[in-house]
Amino acid sequence: MESAIILLLAGAGLAGGVVTAIVGGSSLITFPALLAAGLPPVLANASSTVALTPSNLAAAIADRES
Repeated sequence: MESAIILLLAGAGLAGGVVTAIVGGSSLITFPALLAAGLPPVLANASSTVALTPSNLAAAIADRES
């Protein structure tokens, strides 16, 4: 995998985690990045969902405590 694609996916993952923790909807960032990296749409959707699950859980716990 090229280093540019790795940086793209790392940046999209970081941005997606931050967006999910604040407002949700980070698939708007991560899904297109995975498509741009060359993944097929179904695999990109599944990968995005699985990767963002921990940040969704953390956001839910944080919302519950406040």
